[in-house]
Amino acid sequence: MTISLHWFRRDLRLHDNPALSTAVASSATTYAVVCAQEVTRLNPRQRAFVTAAVRSLSASIAKQDASVSVVDGEPASALAQIAARLGATRVYCERALDPNASILECAVETALRDAGVELVRVGVTTIHEPEAVAELKRAAGHGYRVFPPYYDAWKRLPVQRALETAAPNGLDPVRGGLPDAAAVPNAPVATEAAALEMLAKFVSARAADYGANAEYPGRNATSQLGPYLRFGLVSARSVYRAVREKMVRSWTLAQERDSMEAFVRRLAWRDFYMHLAHFVPAVIDQPLQEKMIGFAPSDSATYAAAWEAGMTGYPLVDAAMRQLRAEGRVHQRAAVVAASFATADLFLDWQIGRDVWMRELLVADAALCAGNWQRIAGLGSDQAAYPRIYNPIRQAYQIDAQATYIRRYCKELAKLPTRAALEPWKIAREVQVELGFFTPEQYPEPIVDHETAARDFLARYQAYRNRAS
Repeated sequence: MTISLHWFRRDLRLHDNPALSTAVASSATTYAVVCAQEVTRLNPRQRAFVTAAVRSLSASIAKQDASVSVVDGEPASALAQIAARLGATRVYCERALDPNASILECAVETALRDAGVELVRVGVTTIHEPEAVAELKRAAGHGYRVFPPYYDAWKRLPVQRALETAAPNGLDPVRGGLPDAAAVPNAPVATEAAALEMLAKFVSARAADYGANAEYPGRNATSQLGPYLRFGLVSARSVYRAVREKMVRSWTLAQERDSMEAFVRRLAWRDFYMHLAHFVPAVIDQPLQEKMIGFAPSDSATYAAAWEAGMTGYPLVDAAMRQLRAEGRVHQRAAVVAASFATADLFLDWQIGRDVWMRELLVADAALCAGNWQRIAGLGSDQAAYPRIYNPIRQAYQIDAQATYIRRYCKELAKLPTRAALEPWKIAREVQVELGFFTPEQYPEPIVDHETAARDFLARYQAYRNRAS
């Protein structure tokens, strides 16, 4: 009688879980296991979310008269010990693409092999396997480093249908449990049912106008699927298939298809950065563009602290940073503006921003954070001659023209007329005094002049990029 373990990591679900389905189909008894150390290494918001998700998963599995075991200590030794205790000869898991997670996975494989247990990897967190996309490139073993040709290849690959629900059937008498994690405000419901419900709501409503509305932070127009994808309460494949099935329906309008295509493109970006980190692990900590390694930014602690606190004097940037701190999420377009301001206007090291994202975001992922920050800073996958610098004033007028988003997070500006909320430094001096503006208790004046700072950054960037090798 074959006994196996399924090691839950970034796949906290029973539906469309290839590794779990394979384990159940291949074994007489399958036990579920979670490594506590992998949870404690997450940031506080993520720990709370995953703890709730594991408890929900345990409750679902308990309905099948089975259990989820939580093991303490280093995953390599902990998994070898529980495999020996339960008599398992195989451990199944979803293959890791993140470099650090892959290193851990290899350590687990070695420890299990020494104990006479096989580690079986099935599936990945992305829609396509990295090798499947890379095979369409001439240098298949290295993958793509630029998104447009990657996307062309990515779109050519078929996407399999989601698998049916599968569940472990092993009941462990010694289960353990995760320690309580401090509750965080504004957290989404961490259950597989909530993930599938959110997907259904998105496909039936917001997906049709995603392309038109998702760029505006004042509107509730994004998918809100990020946390569920990050921890696998829903599979990326299920999301893709659900959107595609809506797109091909005969009554779906052309404009709606274009809108949903914009969302599919974002799914491809997610795959791209994860695949990039798989093929080029060093990208997590150093620029993809080797000639930009050593580009020396400012290490101004004053600038970094003001930016992180949302006190730069530029309302859209500050709203983004305050949303991040308050909610553990930040609107995608506002995040781009805030990141551009940090790297260009304040000339901060991209790793400073990356670390803030990793510390605060519920959806924080090393590959995605590194890839996005490097691209904004002009050090990563974007091969343009120089990075695009986002004007925080112009962007505010474009995507938050009524200052809805700004007023929501910058409370000092909430009661001002729209023009004043967008550009508070233009308020007449006598009104500033009356409102108590530009005092420590109120909204700050701009920390730098955008036009001057942007020109200075571009000059430094181009000089470094064009220097003699």
